[in-house]
Amino acid sequence: MENCVLFEDQHLLIVNKPAGINTHRPDPYTTDGIYDWFRKTPGRADLSTLHRLDKETSGILVFGKTTLANQSLTDQFAKRKVKKTYLLLTDRLETFAHSGKDSFIVRGQIIRDGNSYHARELNIPSSPSKTRRIPDLAETHFKIVEKGRHCILLEAHPLTGRTHQIRIHAAWKGFPILGDELYGGTPFGGGLCLHAFQIEFIHPATGEALCFKVPAPFSTENAWGIAKRAVQTRNAFYSPDDQTNAYRLFHGSSDGFPGVYMDKLADRLLLSTAGSLPNSKQSSQILHLAKAVLAESKATSLWQKTLLKQPGKNSLQESSAQLIFSNQKTQEQSADFAILENGIKYKLSFSEGYSFGIFLDQRENRRRILNRSLSPDFPLCGLNLNEPLELLNAFAYTCAFSVCGAKAGFHTTSLDLSRKYLEWGKENMNLNGINPSEHDFIYGDVFTWRKRLKNKGRLFDLIILDPPTFSRSKESGTFKAERDLPRLSREWSELVKPNGFMLISTNCATLPPRTFEKTLLQILNSSRRVLRSFFATQPIDFPASSEEKAYLKTLWVQLS
Repeated sequence: MENCVLFEDQHLLIVNKPAGINTHRPDPYTTDGIYDWFRKTPGRADLSTLHRLDKETSGILVFGKTTLANQSLTDQFAKRKVKKTYLLLTDRLETFAHSGKDSFIVRGQIIRDGNSYHARELNIPSSPSKTRRIPDLAETHFKIVEKGRHCILLEAHPLTGRTHQIRIHAAWKGFPILGDELYGGTPFGGGLCLHAFQIEFIHPATGEALCFKVPAPFSTENAWGIAKRAVQTRNAFYSPDDQTNAYRLFHGSSDGFPGVYMDKLADRLLLSTAGSLPNSKQSSQILHLAKAVLAESKATSLWQKTLLKQPGKNSLQESSAQLIFSNQKTQEQSADFAILENGIKYKLSFSEGYSFGIFLDQRENRRRILNRSLSPDFPLCGLNLNEPLELLNAFAYTCAFSVCGAKAGFHTTSLDLSRKYLEWGKENMNLNGINPSEHDFIYGDVFTWRKRLKNKGRLFDLIILDPPTFSRSKESGTFKAERDLPRLSREWSELVKPNGFMLISTNCATLPPRTFEKTLLQILNSSRRVLRSFFATQPIDFPASSEEKAYLKTLWVQLS
């Protein structure tokens, strides 16, 4: 069970949402919120949102799984029978220095002002019978829990349910929440210190009074730093005991430090930076952050590589990851190792140049192949089960897609212009008990081999196209994904069996996702009818933000 699940039965799913994750994704082209993520897991396709938390707010969320639960909880929320308690930190000690009150109610109207909101006083006497009829009325009960040397911890009980209500009321009365820069709070690397601590309601089926509590990830003595927050967010979805031990732990601007990325790879932490550390003006800050993430994630060694604009122009040593720190001496010589992803093993190496053997942002697409399911209502089926299923993995790299396909029952053909990577792919198959000799590995140019496969009459149930953003070869010239991917997709669609599928993907950041999807659907429909399509982007451990938008674009299509 996922680490963030607090309770689950036939009717309810109750989770502890990490800060930095949306309740649900704000548009179809960005990364999943926690609701979207859970809907893709087995048995939760009918999940419903009953209330929401802001992206930066952590704590308890209740989802409905049945019509009975949805109706009952909606009614309880509407009639204010659900009791919610939040915890918050503020560093404005002076606001409470001369106040004799430990408990007070803030009451006023909340008015929208552009992208934010503000509160204003009521213009009539604040008697309950009159104030409850006022539009935009908001009431919050605050209670001081603990006074520390630098911060004060308060409880907040919202008596109404307005957008940003607690944040607005706290700022209005002179104690903005620590980290809430939108409403005048002190900037804080650990994000917004607001947590949905407790919720009380009646179970929709049993009538039992339920109460759930989750301790806040901060206190008056220990507010979160960005390292702990980033690790705790991923730990909500991935566990050392899980079937996946490789994922992104820190994702640039989205986690609070532009140009810095960290991946947990089994017991190693890989730090990727936009510039080499010795030449970076922020090298000491970056290393301090990396070592904090290392400690929080319980990794045993720290490796670093520089993100290169043209990796092929650097030497093998320059482009490979270098060991920075290790608390296990044996790891100093151990650049090759294996990871686990959705129960599948993959060989990785820090000594083979810029790419270490797998693209973590394609994890969900590999899982879709492995499970033969694109989404809860879109199975990877309709395939002819009376014949062997055929999968073609073009631009195969180390054949990770092929391994998942083989595990899912496909006969796979892996096509790549690197003998080294194809041999690496065979090692990946051996790691998972798959005999590589039962599958095809073609060394050659994807662009020229399409014609050869077509002339041989080869057709496939699933074709995977995940080309580099830019490439150049003697036989086919230059390829630019933004310019050439639609044409490439149309040409390869000719080799898809009736009712077969294509996975078309790119990480070209300059190609808008809406344009990517629209252009591909138009050109594919010009030659084959698209029966169904499914857009996907990068997984939840690669969070998007206004500063760092989702870059990975994938279109799954089923063709007539």
